[in-house]
Amino acid sequence: MKRTTGKNEKRTFLDKSKKARVGLAGLALAAAFGGVAWADEPQTAEDAGEVCVVGPDGEVVCGDEAVALLNGANAEKTEVAKGEARRNIDLTKTPWLVESVNLPDNHPALLRDRIVWADSYLWCAIEDVVGAIPVEQWVNKAPKPEDLAGKYVLVEMWATWCPPCRRSLPYLNFIAKQYKDDLVVVSICETDEKAIRNMPSGRLDPDNVDYFVAVDTGRRLANKLGVRGIPHAILLEPSVGGVVWEGTPTAPRYELDDKTLEKIFKIGRKMRADGLLPKVSPVKFAVSEPTDEERASRRNVDAKDVKDVPGEPSVDAK
Repeated sequence: MKRTTGKNEKRTFLDKSKKARVGLAGLALAAAFGGVAWADEPQTAEDAGEVCVVGPDGEVVCGDEAVALLNGANAEKTEVAKGEARRNIDLTKTPWLVESVNLPDNHPALLRDRIVWADSYLWCAIEDVVGAIPVEQWVNKAPKPEDLAGKYVLVEMWATWCPPCRRSLPYLNFIAKQYKDDLVVVSICETDEKAIRNMPSGRLDPDNVDYFVAVDTGRRLANKLGVRGIPHAILLEPSVGGVVWEGTPTAPRYELDDKTLEKIFKIGRKMRADGLLPKVSPVKFAVSEPTDEERASRRNVDAKDVKDVPGEPSVDAK
């Protein structure tokens, strides 16, 4: 609805046709509507009177409605700046941000509470849950007992058909190399070795990575943990093999980043220095063949048929 100005009513009108002289309000309007805001003369807040603006439909609006428009312009400008900063992230140094790098700040994945796409086994010893972690075969090499002793073990469950899984592979290699004195990384793929070696874009060369790559087409660990969305990882501590972190390592806002890892590893380093860690790792792996029934529990799909939803894991259900 159009507004008119009474004879004795003082208002500052903002229009696109003249030069900017109203400071922050003018800049905000210019950002919102692509024009230039103006006032006849520079004024203080005390004598400016009620502020009016030209709205997006060309009508003059005043008072609270005008303030709301200006505030919206400022918020939009802030969102744009945050988006630009997010797009300038260096993923070679912060690969855990691979899922959030292209999301706008108002994306639902960045606003919701944390979701773990599996049953929770936090603070449980992995031996009590599954015994030795079952794998069907090692694609590159098997970790030796001395590789595991005194170190945390990150086990990630994934599949070659899963887009966020493929994007997380550089992250696994980064932390395996960055924290080699504290951490061993093991990835267990539910698709076979041929699928790994034929992945799109050559995402993973299992013979040239700093972590251990295994296959389990029966997805036995994932099924035991009730995993419904992948990638899903568990971080096991070196004293009793307890789960100290679980979830999607690259989940927006809840990434398993360097700060989180440093906090966790600080405890293990102290225990190692005090001689409190066992000489043999409580985390064990066992090679065995899955049953046909166990193999039937996994998805057998082509990667091109899987939808890639920004900020979401791939839901692992038929």
